Amino acid sequence: MVDLPGISDDDSSGPDEEGSGSSINLKKVAIVCGALVGVALLGSAIVYGPTVLRVTQQSDTTVSTPAQVGAFAMDSSDDAKNTAEYVRDAIAAEVNLDKSVGAIYKDQAQTVILVAGTARVWKPESSLSTAFKAISDDNGAVRDIHDVDAGSLGGVMRCGVTVDKEGEIAVCGWADNGSVAVALFPGRPVADAAKAMLQLRDAIEHR
Repeated sequence: MVDLPGISDDDSSGPDEEGSGSSINLKKVAIVCGALVGVALLGSAIVYGPTVLRVTQQSDTTVSTPAQVGAFAMDSSDDAKNTAEYVRDAIAAEVNLDKSVGAIYKDQAQTVILVAGTARVWKPESSLSTAFKAISDDNGAVRDIHDVDAGSLGGVMRCGVTVDKEGEIAVCGWADNGSVAVALFPGRPVADAAKAMLQLRDAIEHR
């Protein structure tokens, strides 16, 4: 039977000493409230537990820029370093990365401008969207964004296109609970950029 104000399961108890006539079973109320709190905490654990676990597991993620990744060789010229640092600073500020690296790689005649960084990332998809917005300019945002194979490291990886004065540029990025990266691939089709990004990620991200 549900307890109601002024009604008690114990018929022997009379009105309280104050004479208010209220004899709500406080012990039962405490038990019910405790049970509700327990259910709420259990629900939070079910919803957020996996994310907390992934963030903890990936908190030791590091990124580096090796001099050679397959056919990609790092451009160590001053102009390349300045460009990479400019893009890195813009993205790191927007995504709130703890540590970040920037590099320009060349594969034959084509160039890749890449920025990667580490942080505790609670919402990888949101962080990747922010990284894409950071590289948008007056020519427009990154468009036609779609999921691509994220590889064995998991998380989310997406590609799209942006435009500059020379035409369309493929853009790809990844994000997981420990890192975020974005790269520009001038002169390269989006499908090829996705494959190149996966190769670069495997060499750059470490857990």
